[in-house]
This record gives sequence, structure tokens and C-alpha cells, in this order.
Amino acid sequence: MAPPDDADSTDAWIEAGLYDPSSPAAHQRFELLAWLASLGISLDQMVTAKADSQLRALAGDIALRPGPRTSLRQIAELIGTTVASINDVRRASGLPPIDPSVAAFTVGDAEMFRSFNAAATIFSRDELLHFTRVVGTSMRRIADAASEMFLLDVEAPLVSSPDTDELALARSIYDATLMTGSAVAIFEPMFRAHLEQSLLATRLARGASTDYDTLPLAVGFVDLTEFTALSSQLSAPALLDLVLTFEANACDLVADHGGRVVKLIGDEVMFTAVDAEAACAIALGLLANVGSAAAPNPRGGLAYGPVIAHGGDLYGETVNRAARMADIAIPGEVLVDCGVTEQSPGMRFALAGRRQLKGFYEPVDLWSLTAGEQNGAEQ
Repeated sequence: MAPPDDADSTDAWIEAGLYDPSSPAAHQRFELLAWLASLGISLDQMVTAKADSQLRALAGDIALRPGPRTSLRQIAELIGTTVASINDVRRASGLPPIDPSVAAFTVGDAEMFRSFNAAATIFSRDELLHFTRVVGTSMRRIADAASEMFLLDVEAPLVSSPDTDELALARSIYDATLMTGSAVAIFEPMFRAHLEQSLLATRLARGASTDYDTLPLAVGFVDLTEFTALSSQLSAPALLDLVLTFEANACDLVADHGGRVVKLIGDEVMFTAVDAEAACAIALGLLANVGSAAAPNPRGGLAYGPVIAHGGDLYGETVNRAARMADIAIPGEVLVDCGVTEQSPGMRFALAGRRQLKGFYEPVDLWSLTAGEQNGAEQ
């Protein structure tokens, strides 16, 4: 790589402690610094990055949130709101506090805060902040997943290779960061498709009802028994493979049957379906596809009834009943309540008796969902 146009750059790098001509890796460092300079990155930015041991990541870090920066106080004046109001949005997003006088915010940040202000003319502030918490939590998980994918698939192989130099690693980080634009382009159409499905499912579940407090759904929990004990016996890669296989099967089965994954908690999945028979098919599919010699047998609980939906999560007695039923099911079994049996004439159930569930005052009649079709619930 040719040296930068500024003939004094090399001396400046040496003086700043960025470059040591006598180092065995001097050529690699020179190429990295020249490339960073060609991107318009300043000496001060390089010095700060080196002090944080992030010189190789500097170009990618700048490309992640490009453009000029402004302060929180300036943004508040620009969009006609208060610093406290913007801080509320940031806090709800899960982002840490920043001195309002520090120029740390991009044009995109200003537009985000402006959009929140516009939405506040239609929706209540409390609901908007709750929605922001849901989005922020989800975005952080997406960001963590993207970061982990890069570290495992890109950075780790490069770092472990004896042939990788500083510039090659820095370019890989930079190129991967530039792909963020492509990832963001996925979000809008995917969000619109999910919003469409959510509206259709909600309308189908409610029917002609004018009850906006609850809606009837089949709620299911399926977990892996003996997971805690198994996690101490398996290697980290084997445990990760088990969890990822379980999550992939759960997501695929739920999607195939028109349901929705509410949450994944390592060894457990919570899902819903408007149609109780679809929920039964999901649960049976998980039992058939997850259990193996290397994995603990799954078990589950299904309940059908009114639920409280808020912030993308579900609450209420139906949810609690399904969770408690999963807790007492034996490995390889899915317990269901009378709501599921009544709504699933095409499925088979065996009477499992009247059982006491934790947190419920009265025993609950339960059935065991069996593979096969028809004849409903045995009395």
C-alpha cells in the first residue's frame, strides 16, 4: 500500500506511539495506519482506539454509526422537546445515560427521537415507552446475535490463522460492519409481514368480540427435562448445539402451523396458536423431533382460554395453567386442559386425572395428548 499523501504522517504516527519502525510487525502496522488514514480517520481517533486496544476495529466502529455528531441538548432544541424526555426514550431503549453536552448522536438518532415525538401525538406516552422497551430489548438481542455471529464466523478464524495480518482483520471487521445496511434493509419488510400476521391472528382469535382486554388463544410450554444436570455434563459446543437445535425445531414447527413463538428461554419455549389443534400439532412435533439419545426428553403443557396480551407478552390464568401443567408432565408427555380438548375434536387425548397445580386453589381436570387422530377426549 502506498504511504498517505501527508509526508509527515509517518513521523506523526511514531510520535503518537502508533508506529515503531523497528518492530518485526512494522510493515503490517504501517499498512493498517495508511489504510485508516485513507478513510479519513484522524490521528486523534487512532490514538484513542489504540489506547483502548481497538485499533483494528476502529474503521468498523466509525462505519457503524457514520456522519457528524451532535449533543443531546442540541437535538432537544432542534425537535422541540426536553433532554429529560429524550433520556426517557433512551432509558426505555436500554441505552446508558450520556452527558447531554457531549456530541455523541448521529442524524439518525435525531430522527428516531423526532419520530417518537410524532407518535406521542397519537399514542399515550406510557404505551410508547413500554413499546420502546419491547423494541429495545429485542434489538439488543438481535445486536448481540449479530456480534456473536461475526466473532465466531469471521474474527475467530482470522485471529487463529498465522497468516492473518492487522490490515486483513481490520478490513474484515470494516466489511462486516458495512453489511449492517443490508441487515437493516431486512427489518422493515419483515416487521410489516409480522405486523400483518399479528393483526390477522388477533382478528381471527377475537372474531366478533368487542372485548379488548383479553383474547382466546391456545398457549403452550414445552421444555427439556433434566436440562440442568445435562448442562454440567456436556461440553460448551455440545450444549450450544442442543439448545440451538431445540430452538430451531421450535421456531420452524410453530411457523409451519401458523403459531407464534412468544419467548425462548434456553431449554423452554412458550408459544401460542389461534387454533388449538395447531397448538397440539406443534407440541407433538416438538416431542417427536427434539428427543434423542443425546438430549433429555421434552414435555409440555397446553391450555386454551382468555389471555391478556400486552407488550408482545401474555399474562393471565390460562398462561399460568399451561406453565404449571408443563411442570408436572412426565418426560415425553403433553398435558392439556378441557379447553384444548373441547377445541380439538380431531386430536386424541387420554384422561390424566384431576391434578393439583401450583398456585391454583382447586384441582384441574387434565388429559394427556397422544399421537394419532380423532376420537377426542376419553372420559
